[in-house]
Amino acid sequence: MKDGEEFLALDQVALRLNETVVFDNTNWTWRRGEQWALLGSNGSGKSLLIEALLGRVPLARGEIRGPRSFSDSLELNPEDATAVVSPEVQRELAVAESAFYQSRWHSSFDESQRMVAQLLAQDSVENINPFEVHPRRHNRKEFLRGRRKLVRWLGIEHLLRRKVACLSNGELRKTLLVHAALRGPRLLVLDDPYAGLDGESRGRLRDVVRRLMKSGWPVLMVTHRPEEIPELTTHVILVDQHRVVKQGRKHEVLRYATACFGAVSAPASPARHGVLSDRKKRAAAPLIVLRRVTVTARRTGILSNVNWTICRGQNWAVFGPNGAGKTTLLNLIQGDHPQAHAQEISWFGKRADSPSTIWQARRRIGWMSPELHAHYSPEWPVLDVVCSGYFNSIGLFESCSKRQQTAARQWLRDFGLATQEQLPFGSLSMGQQRLVLLARAVVKQPLLLLLDEPLQSLDAVHRHGLLAAVDRVVEQTGAALVFATHLRKELPRCITHVLKLKAGRVVFRGNHRRN
Repeated sequence: MKDGEEFLALDQVALRLNETVVFDNTNWTWRRGEQWALLGSNGSGKSLLIEALLGRVPLARGEIRGPRSFSDSLELNPEDATAVVSPEVQRELAVAESAFYQSRWHSSFDESQRMVAQLLAQDSVENINPFEVHPRRHNRKEFLRGRRKLVRWLGIEHLLRRKVACLSNGELRKTLLVHAALRGPRLLVLDDPYAGLDGESRGRLRDVVRRLMKSGWPVLMVTHRPEEIPELTTHVILVDQHRVVKQGRKHEVLRYATACFGAVSAPASPARHGVLSDRKKRAAAPLIVLRRVTVTARRTGILSNVNWTICRGQNWAVFGPNGAGKTTLLNLIQGDHPQAHAQEISWFGKRADSPSTIWQARRRIGWMSPELHAHYSPEWPVLDVVCSGYFNSIGLFESCSKRQQTAARQWLRDFGLATQEQLPFGSLSMGQQRLVLLARAVVKQPLLLLLDEPLQSLDAVHRHGLLAAVDRVVEQTGAALVFATHLRKELPRCITHVLKLKAGRVVFRGNHRRN
């Protein structure tokens, strides 16, 4: 194909979403030599449009053509022609590799779980059935050469001997990108690819995307953050409320988006009444005490000699790059990690002298994480998701009292979700789902709230909304907070202390210095 020739096209398209017609009369043409980004907020319809490109959404009318081959004008099966790296694809893989929630900590007992090297093997990438006579898309030497290059670009050589189920959120994202690129698709779709990545990993990913684009590979960046649009992107399509509101040259569309939607201001600081005074904070008894905590897996150090005390009235931000041990640390405190029983940890003044001690402690801890989010069925009613927080279960398998249901409904009302209580969890936007999971975490009035990367994949409006909700929760409940994130500039206002991890070691522990 020559520059300027049609690569992909939507012609007078309208999509069917349940009983509603959306993206009515949509026209979009991607020509050879162009690089496009798809920009829109959570719930704007970005993912639905991608599903349409894959042929998974019924057309009410119109036609979708392409993506076409570089070398000829043949149209390929959408599933073969397009590879997608997205939160949904990652969720499906994580659930498939994990027999149960938190199985990543118990993976040494499951020999059936795949290693990263196996996931990135040619038979796995090309989905070849060993009992069929099936041609390979690449010869073996070509495939291995390409894999070595991509693995090196993303810096994941050390992950090849790890189990997929043991990967952190960011590590799994980078592994999925290698898997997608190795398929050799005509179009590579990156849906919110930077979510959960630390600064160094974001830089590596930007470099990989730049290399792919520079080589002429069409890459569609799907994002809610204009600053994540690659430098080599030439065009942008802007969507809002399931319609295309603007498309064209990058600089023109971004200028239009800024003029129409503007910047989102930070939420107002909540009133401080009801929060413990500084003197009482200093005098408050410890909630969690960790002494000389060391965790290893397969002779690899995860945490090393961690000492940390969390007191009532303290609200901690936990920073660290991918693989630093943040999630392991929070899972130890949560009591989900199998090595928690072997560590010198006390919960609310008690050591874990029996499994019931940790179980009792968990009743006083609220918890939210991307892994927890991934294991919640999109079919479960919203109210059931919130009520499951009473039992620390994924799904509701016990009856709630009327008092418990009333409290759950009150949290939904506080978060503006009163009318959604009977809707399927998956029908809500990503931001609304996070608020539901926050309600699940606080419904039992915990003494400690653990939030692991709660802002992941949220647009600016929902990020600020969730941060404001966290501030309100801390004020209303008096719970201590641990807030793990890569985003140093996006913290709730209530943060008082900071813990920094690097390679499993504490490199800073102290007061939060506000700029």
